[in-house]
Amino acid sequence: MKQTTQFPVSEEQYWSFQFQQQSDQLEVLFTYSWTEHGAPDRGSYTRPLFSLKLSQTGAFSINGRFSSYDGQYYAAHSVNLGFVDRFHDNLFLTQAPEHSIDLRAQLF
Repeated sequence: MKQTTQFPVSEEQYWSFQFQQQSDQLEVLFTYSWTEHGAPDRGSYTRPLFSLKLSQTGAFSINGRFSSYDGQYYAAHSVNLGFVDRFHDNLFLTQAPEHSIDLRAQLF
């Protein structure tokens, strides 16, 4: 298991997420990719996940099955997103997320 805190290089995109800021809220969108997120297919289109108001957080989870020459393997991703003026290390530990999306599938 690996945990990191990363800040988006772009204000409009991070990994498979797109962000659209509208005054005091942030629209969070997600695009599924077979190569990035694995099977089963969840539709390769951009979908809205949730809107964050200032100081709110959201959580997102997805897993997938992949195939390689060595056989099958599995990956899971959990991402916490926050819309804040100033980030602090305990942001996701001091409050429950206002929004939570779980796209994990039964893989076996």
